[in-house]
Amino acid sequence: MKTYHLFWMTLFQTPEALLAYHPASDMLHLSYSAARLSASFKTAYQQALDKMVQNNVDKLLLDLKRNAPPTDDTEQILLPLTEALLAHPHRSLFVAAVVSESQYEYQVGNMLAASAMALPPAQVEFNYFTSRHEATHWLSSQ
Repeated sequence: MKTYHLFWMTLFQTPEALLAYHPASDMLHLSYSAARLSASFKTAYQQALDKMVQNNVDKLLLDLKRNAPPTDDTEQILLPLTEALLAHPHRSLFVAAVVSESQYEYQVGNMLAASAMALPPAQVEFNYFTSRHEATHWLSSQ
């Protein structure tokens, strides 16, 4: 495993995605830079969820703040999370998604009209942020 910024260990990397672990805060950070969520996001996100379950890491900073349209499908984020938790029904996880302001407005507007299928499981605290600092602070307080 490689380290970067002296504190993070790189676990998975592609041209569009970087998954890293911060041992001091016991937090995973998945950064995704492509304009649209694609198969590469699905692969990287699944890697993050697998690492969370395998290594008992309960915090994920999901950095989707990029030059992208605000129409990312929440199901691409919440459905795999729900499936990963089926084998661990009593586990609590904390996910902070960092998005642009337009993505935030779109996601929050859609969540108000969402069905129960699109909402995170009860044991998951999933919050959207437009600031990485605020997202990291929220995760650190969990």
